[in-house]
Amino acid sequence: MMTDMSKGPWIKIAPPEEATGDLKRAYDHILSTRGHIPQIRSVMAGEPLVVEGFASFFPENNYACSSIDRRLSELIATVAAVGNGSEFGARAHARQLAKITGDQAFADTIRGDYRNAGLPQKERVLLDYVWKLSSTPGRMTQADIDGLRAAGWSEPQIVATIHVTGFFAYMNRVAEAFGLEPPGAAENASASHPDR
Repeated sequence: MMTDMSKGPWIKIAPPEEATGDLKRAYDHILSTRGHIPQIRSVMAGEPLVVEGFASFFPENNYACSSIDRRLSELIATVAAVGNGSEFGARAHARQLAKITGDQAFADTIRGDYRNAGLPQKERVLLDYVWKLSSTPGRMTQADIDGLRAAGWSEPQIVATIHVTGFFAYMNRVAEAFGLEPPGAAENASASHPDR
């Protein structure tokens, strides 16, 4: 079986200077918050309202979550990406996690197998939940959320966890579908992760 290894994106991207109407409004929103248009946003230019709808979720505002901190958001995003089978997401979020924590080895361990990272039990329970939601979403039960509560997670933190996990289920698929490479992909290409 042949695999297309060409770099993406595998679709035409409308640059900001060519955007009009709804797309211009969406790009302007992204430019005002991020200062640039990430490729993962611009590949969706064919559906400007989709671009605009997701413009409020970005790393610098913690993906619109206030009940969890940025470190935890990137832990969730990294584990979700690995659970989704997204090399794009795993590399991109492990890189963000390393930047936030100042600890590349920790980020690489999370990406490789979070269970070996020596996390506090409360975070381990949360990431086990993220892993299950990412890899086998149809098997979720009320007992899973009850387990988060029992570990000390609040209702807003549970909602934020599900939001970040679900958001990256979507974004990881967008990136993989268009053949994107995360910024800084070359320096993180050596890290890998086993199946769980």
